[in-house]
Amino acid sequence: MVTFDQLRDLRPAELEDAADGWHRLSSAAGAAKGRVTDEIATRLQLAVTGEGVDAAVERLHELARSCHHAQVETGLIRTALNGLAGELRSAQQKLADAVADAEAEQFTVESDGSVHWVDKDPAAPLAPHQSVRGSRPSVVIGSDPDPKRAKAQEYVDRIGTALREATEADARYARALGRLHADSDLNVSDAEWVDAQRDMAAVRGAADHVTAGDIPKDKSPKENADWWKGLSQDEQADYIALHPASVGALDGLPATVRDEANRAVLAEKRADYQTQLNAIPPEPIKIQPGRVGSPIATRTAEWIAWDKKWGDKRSQLEASLKGMGDIQNRFARNDLGPEDDRFPRAYLLAFSSEGRGRAVIANGNPDTADHTAVYVPGTDAGLGNFAHDIKRMTNLWVAADSTADGKSVSTITWLGYDAPQGVKQAAYSKYADHGASDLNRFVDGIHASRATDSPGHLTVAGHSYGSTLTGTAARQGDLHADDVILTGSPGVRVGRATDLDVPEGHVWNEEAQGDWIPEAGRVAHGHKEYHWDSGLDSVIPSDDRFGAHQMRTDTDGHSGYWDEDSESLKNQARVVVGEYSRVKKETW
Repeated sequence: MVTFDQLRDLRPAELEDAADGWHRLSSAAGAAKGRVTDEIATRLQLAVTGEGVDAAVERLHELARSCHHAQVETGLIRTALNGLAGELRSAQQKLADAVADAEAEQFTVESDGSVHWVDKDPAAPLAPHQSVRGSRPSVVIGSDPDPKRAKAQEYVDRIGTALREATEADARYARALGRLHADSDLNVSDAEWVDAQRDMAAVRGAADHVTAGDIPKDKSPKENADWWKGLSQDEQADYIALHPASVGALDGLPATVRDEANRAVLAEKRADYQTQLNAIPPEPIKIQPGRVGSPIATRTAEWIAWDKKWGDKRSQLEASLKGMGDIQNRFARNDLGPEDDRFPRAYLLAFSSEGRGRAVIANGNPDTADHTAVYVPGTDAGLGNFAHDIKRMTNLWVAADSTADGKSVSTITWLGYDAPQGVKQAAYSKYADHGASDLNRFVDGIHASRATDSPGHLTVAGHSYGSTLTGTAARQGDLHADDVILTGSPGVRVGRATDLDVPEGHVWNEEAQGDWIPEAGRVAHGHKEYHWDSGLDSVIPSDDRFGAHQMRTDTDGHSGYWDEDSESLKNQARVVVGEYSRVKKETW
């Protein structure tokens, strides 16, 4: 129980000073995480090779994970201390106001919260002292012969309310702060990251000043950006600490903010999923051999029961964990060679592990880049096979950077929709219809979060079914892109490049030898129209009458458009950096 004297003499500023100290520690841990990963470990990998180096790099990554965990936990402490200080200051002000009002009316307030006054009744032989304490007396207001008693009771109630609010806040935050701790060793276990999720929930439950209801929902990226800019630095830090998933999903917020929030979500979800996977019972023997008289092998009853209960869950957890590992590998630059020493850091602009998972990762900061490319993958895309989509944009960044004449480049892998799985699902347009508005909103968010006066140059590149989604986005709404690149496209559901909502003459297409998807998908996603010499048919971007710039390709099949040093890749890079005159075109 917070006492009258404790609340009166409390100095909330001291709590806020402590919170500032924890904020400095959190910021230092975050900066150390970045330096260890992006500078020390990367430079060591590029400079030296060998088993000893690999072991040292792994230890550095463990150090970076430890710094990240410290950043999250100390950020929660800062938020909790600031929240406690704010609530105690409010209660203290209520107490001070009640005391001041009481004393203004000639009442005396004692340190136990009781209110005293002198009875001025002229009929009384003496002037006895009267008082009201915290427990309400059995008296009907208005019937007491001394009218001051009712007034005194009002002040006692106000004082009691202030003390009660302070006590409740103290208890709530004490429980939350009591959870926050970290082991002193270098390794951060999955259990500690899972515990960090619970810590976040505990502080969220205590902190009335940072509510999820205040976070914009279904607003435009511009409105999201304005909301964020309207917050103080402390408020911004509180929302990142307590609601990282919601903050990380908001289009229009700075890339650095979304990255910080989503990395926390990724670390916690990865630990959570690994813990769930470890808890699944071992898979029983699947096949039992045939017996005499029944030589056909069959599935065991134990395996059938296990598979029914755990099979799908294990597959989903394993696929999600693989994708999360691929993202972590990109953070650690594990897939880069010595020739990629200029490669920029990654920004995780969106992450969700639900279903097949969604993720958006950028090479370089799109808020400051001169040239930005957003790549939309196609059929079968998901967290489980995210690595090859990340690699495609790694290759495109290297090629574009080599062509950009010193200008900065950002390439983004946008897995921001539920992609169709398999050829049968890919025949339906509903996946493109549902994802198109998300793509439009994401592109608008890039413009809303620009940190320079220049609007930058933005390209949207769709592959396979991703090109169908791109065309749908340009048809359904305003796709604010300067250029569109379509690769291996089965159709974009419009018949002419001019029907896409991009500047005229800025639609580019690639169709490689041996890529059968465009023709196979023509019936499902090509634009239906009547042609004088062929009757009713479907138009796709590789048709002359569509009107796209047909870029030369030297790769084979449906997935080779991003092969390193290929003409297919270089042509895309030239479009991305606006070097249109250098694009090599097909001469059919």
